[in-house]
Formats: sequence, structure tokens, C-alpha cells
Amino acid sequence: MEAYISFCVGGFAAFDKNLKIIDYERFKDDEIHLKIIQNLNDEILEEEINIINRIANNHSTINIESKKRISNYKTEFGSLDNLEIKINITNIGGEHLRGNMGKVLLYMGFESKERIRKLIVDNFNKVARLKMKESSQEEDKLLIQSINAIDEIDEAISKLVERIREWYAIYFPEIEVVNKNEAYVKLIADVGDREKIIESHLKEHGIDIDVSSGADIEIEDLEMIKGFGKSIKSLQESRKAIEKYVDIKMDKIAPNLKNLLGSSLGAKLISHVGSMKKLAFYPSGTIQILGAEKALFRHLKTGEDPPKHGIIYQHPDVRTSKWWIRGKISRVLALKISLSVRKDYFNGKLDEKIKEDYTEKVEKIKKENPFPKKTNKKKKNKRKKHEPKNKKIKRRGRKTKECVI
Repeated sequence: MEAYISFCVGGFAAFDKNLKIIDYERFKDDEIHLKIIQNLNDEILEEEINIINRIANNHSTINIESKKRISNYKTEFGSLDNLEIKINITNIGGEHLRGNMGKVLLYMGFESKERIRKLIVDNFNKVARLKMKESSQEEDKLLIQSINAIDEIDEAISKLVERIREWYAIYFPEIEVVNKNEAYVKLIADVGDREKIIESHLKEHGIDIDVSSGADIEIEDLEMIKGFGKSIKSLQESRKAIEKYVDIKMDKIAPNLKNLLGSSLGAKLISHVGSMKKLAFYPSGTIQILGAEKALFRHLKTGEDPPKHGIIYQHPDVRTSKWWIRGKISRVLALKISLSVRKDYFNGKLDEKIKEDYTEKVEKIKKENPFPKKTNKKKKNKRKKHEPKNKKIKRRGRKTKECVI
């Protein structure tokens, strides 16, 4: 005989093939929200074990509505002879339960429909609060915010430096020869006055100027530019502090990924996906093209060459490699990223062999492929975008023709 077990807000209910309740296991009122979270985390609950043990005596097959693995149940109930457990995402018992939730909960001993509604709302509110708290406590969320902050600061600094260069050039155009933005901003923020800069500071940069051709400005004008320079300098210092913070965080939560990619690139991968957990479950082929989604969809739509790399192109081994081996190195790097992230997520200990093995494979690829391979295959003419292979064209006064493109 077959039985069907399904989970609901009140507990577990078991049905026979005629969808009659044959048994149930009710949760305690003050533990309902905790049981819901345990079930969402794919844990086998004590109540579930109890109800299966009870109905196993009279039923040879038990269909459980669950997303858990069958191996988890075999570990718990492997000792029960002649019992077959089947796992389904949905079964007829669960569908019947959801369609008659009020009646089933009343049968399980809940007081009234009004009480049931209040119980459901209160407990799911508790679940939402606990899940939000759990999510906010994940350290990779702090890492994601940090790396995003660095990107936004970089964008802001780039625009502000461009502005101060144009502004200060009115007063001292010769200073434009200082190419490094950080040094340029520091001269304005710390000194400001062009005569003082000419006297001492420009010699540090190998520049010898006696007189400036810039316009003379008032003291309040110079003070305003100098204050603006201090603001930019403060942003640059904040960026350095956040960069150190990212380095510390990556060393703590993703040591293998940091060892393989570096702090910045590793954090960008985690940020792009959304969490360490998601990245850990991604296949290496997906990791290889993360950040190249537009190119991938263009390949699927128009038949263009598929992308060989995405965010990982920023890695020196990929970026500086020859074009004919770039795809091979990207593939090896993606495989090692996948292994590193899983080690970090499930173990958390640094494994130096991952980086060593990756370096050996990259060197082997470079030795085996010193030159691009010659090919006699002619490239096929690519179809134009949005044009199907066979297209019928209708024109006025002419018969329909079939154009093969």
C-alpha cells in the first residue's frame, strides 16, 4: 500500500491513496516558525521521522513531498525492511493538503479558522525576520558592499580629478606634467600655492620651472581649490582603507580564492554572483563567462563566436597571454576558481596545492602552444542579425520567392 506525506504550517500529514488522513504529527505552537526554517534548510525533522516510523508498519511505499535527497532518508530509515521511500517535489497528498488547508489543520487540532489565519501570518512574519537577520549576518554581504564601494569611489575620483585639473590649470597650467593623479591632488591639497610648489616640490618629479604663465587669482579662490583637493585626497585615502578591509575579509572568508585571484578580483566575482554560496554551486563553465552575459546571448541569437572569458579576463595570466591560448588558460582558471570557492565555503582552510597546480598547468599550456595552430577550414559566412535562414519575401505584383541567405 502507498502513503503520501506532506509538510504544512501545522506539521506533517499522511494520506492514503484515497486522500484520507491516516496520521499526522503536529508542531508545538511556539516552535512552528523554527520548524519552517529547518524545513527550508532541507533538514529532516523529528516529527517527520516519527510519522514515517508509524505508518511504515502498514505501508510498503511512502511518497514524501520534499526537496531533500533520497540518501538522507536512507540514512535514517535504512534499517526498515521492505520499505520503499520515494521523493517528489509535489505529490497528490500535498496538492490535496494545500487545497484543503483549513480542514486539515482543524483535523490536526487547531482551534478555529480565525486562529489558524493568525497563526500562519504571525509565524511567517517571524520566519521572514529570522531569514533577513541570517542574511544580514553573512560576512560576504559586507565584502560585496565594500568592493562595490571601491568601484563607486573610483568612478567619483576619476570625475573629480578631471574637474580639479581643469580648475587648477587656470592658476598653474605647468603642473599638468605631473601624470599621477594621486601626486597631483596631494600637491594641491598640501601646498596649493604655485610659488611654493615651484620652489621645492616640482623637483621631486624631475621638472624645472622658474615662472608660471597661469592667471593670478585671489586668496579665497586658491583656498577653495585647495579645499576641493583635500576632499579628493580624503576619498583616495578612504579607498585605500576599504581596499585593506577587503583584503582582510577575503583572507578570512575566501583564502583559497584570494590566493588564486587576489583580493580585488575574487571579491568582484562574489559580488557579481551575490554570495559565496551561489558561487560555490556554480559550474566552472558558468564561472568562466561571468560578466560576459551580453556576448553569450548575442552568440545564442546571432551565431557569433561564444565568449571565452568574462570577469576573469582581469587576471594577469588571461589578460597578458597570447590570443590563441587565452581560452585554454581561462578554462583552467575557471576550474581552479570553482575548486577554490568550494574549499572556502565547505572547509575554509587554505590549500596551497590549488595555486601550484594551476601554475603548472598554465606553464604547460604555454610550452605546448608557442604558435597558433594553422587551419585550412574556411570561415562560414555569418548570417545577418535578426535574419532567419529561409525567408519568404512578398512583393506587390510579383510571385513569392524564397531567398536563401
